[in-house]
Amino acid sequence: MRRIEGIVVATLTPFDGEGRLDAGRVWEHVDFLVRGGVSALAPAGTTGEFPYLTAPEQEALLRATVEAASGRAAVVAGVWAPRLAEIARLCRAAEEAGADALFLTPPIYYPVGEDAIAAFYHYVRSVSPRLPVFCYNIPQYTNNEITLDVLERMAAAGSVQGIKDSTGKADRLRALLDGFGTRLAVFAASDSFALTSRRMGAHGFISALANVFPEAYARIWAGDETAQQAMDRVRAAIKGYGGIAALKHLLKRRGIDFGGARVPFTEPDSTGCAALDRVLEETLSALS
Repeated sequence: MRRIEGIVVATLTPFDGEGRLDAGRVWEHVDFLVRGGVSALAPAGTTGEFPYLTAPEQEALLRATVEAASGRAAVVAGVWAPRLAEIARLCRAAEEAGADALFLTPPIYYPVGEDAIAAFYHYVRSVSPRLPVFCYNIPQYTNNEITLDVLERMAAAGSVQGIKDSTGKADRLRALLDGFGTRLAVFAASDSFALTSRRMGAHGFISALANVFPEAYARIWAGDETAQQAMDRVRAAIKGYGGIAALKHLLKRRGIDFGGARVPFTEPDSTGCAALDRVLEETLSALS
């Protein structure tokens, strides 16, 4: 099993002018990310608009990412789908493509109990016994939390080999590291939390902003406080001007056009684009 640690990019998904998946654009982006110093790529996750991708699109995106990485970075494949049969299909596709691990949220929308969450990840592990499975705790979106108790059950059963935690809370990360750090790979997320995560001893950090600023997150993981402050300013601007669509705007300004975001996301207006451009210019100047 390939060791996965350091900065992992939750990659954006490229679309053409008609809104169709354009997997060919992945190659240039992966080269940009690898040159920037990231260690792993995580396609078809939250930043990749996974709820709005079909299973065939997810498979094509995953294949393109693995091929473009060509061993230079690990690939942690997003395999979430609303139906178990589709999850099984995506797990098989990930293994066949050469991914290094899988990750997915628990069931979303409807609140379910811990027994259901444990059974869900047990199923994923049963259909993908060869690849490590990372659970993904983001209760603010899923409506279901991976508690420490259910994580203990899943770790003991071998259902999961790691966790991505997107709460951005230091006390939660401390509990994960103290309780599971020697048994599971513990990855933090929420872009303003990277430097703190590194200092606390997280095995890695999964970033959305690293799509646009991979070199900044490589510096943060090396302990650069100035780079973290710069990313905090960018994060605030992106949240104010369109989220994923704003990320794609900034990536285009860095020379890689990934098209727009899918509905229900809206593109930043001219005022938003101008503000994002100013933030980009200021950020690159601060990082130089």
